[in-house]
Amino acid sequence: MATRLGWVSFFNDAASHVLARILPLYLSAVLGAPPTFVGVVEGLAEGLAVFVKSVSGWLSDRSKSRKGYVFSGYALSFMARTFYLLSFSPLLLGVSRVMDRVGKGLRCPPRDAMVADAAASGMAGRAFGVTSRLDAFGAFAGVGLVLALGVGHGPTHAPITTDIFRACTWIAMPLGLVALLLMAFAVPKVARLTPAPRLRWQVPKEIRGFLALVFLFSLANSSDAFLVLRASALGFGVRDILFLFLGFNAVAALLAVPIGKLSDHFGRLPFLASGWGLYALVYAGFGLVHGKASFLIVLLAYGAFYGLTEGVTRAMLADLLPADKRGSGYGALQLSLGVATLIASPLMGFMLLTLGGKAAFLISALIAFSAAVGLAIWSAWRSRVQAMGMGT
Repeated sequence: MATRLGWVSFFNDAASHVLARILPLYLSAVLGAPPTFVGVVEGLAEGLAVFVKSVSGWLSDRSKSRKGYVFSGYALSFMARTFYLLSFSPLLLGVSRVMDRVGKGLRCPPRDAMVADAAASGMAGRAFGVTSRLDAFGAFAGVGLVLALGVGHGPTHAPITTDIFRACTWIAMPLGLVALLLMAFAVPKVARLTPAPRLRWQVPKEIRGFLALVFLFSLANSSDAFLVLRASALGFGVRDILFLFLGFNAVAALLAVPIGKLSDHFGRLPFLASGWGLYALVYAGFGLVHGKASFLIVLLAYGAFYGLTEGVTRAMLADLLPADKRGSGYGALQLSLGVATLIASPLMGFMLLTLGGKAAFLISALIAFSAAVGLAIWSAWRSRVQAMGMGT
């Protein structure tokens, strides 16, 4: 199941990342949107998606199958990308972006619950490592396809244009359609024998402390759109930026499965805490570097952060939650991430505009470091409580 869902994610992420890395450039350089607008769009997209994320997993716990929610989410994102072709103003493009993120909110908690349900006991790290690797390779393939087709090629690494954006949209369309067809016909509809009976939504008590720390960390984790803008400010052209994120996705993909397997044997928390600490160093680096070579090194380290944490975070929830609460638990995780991003992205845009890039990235690094320290303290407390036989 993890492999099949991973291939669906491969094609969908290929379609998504064809556009994701150039969308903020198109908004700012072609349509004239300021950084604050980029932050508001990203924050609003996550904010509206929060309402979907908070209930889609919960509803899937009460359904005989989770597949319908996942398919509907992919379908909504596919439709949103078709509307990019009609978006000739920042407002219209922003609406399309919001639709895309709402689709992700609809599918992610039930999809993660499907992976956790199918994973053998104690092997959730490997299962989520597989899906994370295919996610990252999909992003790698999408960006690589754009580069192979020569989009953005020019004697001076041409800046973004309307023609380039439309070409990328046409590249993304068939990739998204393949993902939709795979979800419909290659992923089985697995019936759940014991849907949860409760009608009241609540965050499962087993993960409340962990989610509080995830929320704190995510306040530092603003949209990658700001990294694209940072790269552009350092003089990278469109193709340069695509190559940068090609390397980023390659590092994340190569680490995902080995880290997932190691976390099955040595526990999730050491890798998660290390990843959050690395993120703090990376964001400090984004604020301090001024050269292209140093920016590349920091961005590759950012890919390592994703490889360390993306699958491990979701595997952690699989360990903490009983089967009948997994949909609700993954929905609560996405809710925490979404609410934090609703704050983080507009805040980052505001700080960039008023404080400058150095201060904005250093403040984010400080928040991430605080969360990493908090995670280490929570881990030690949890181990002590378990040793005393008091539960969690």
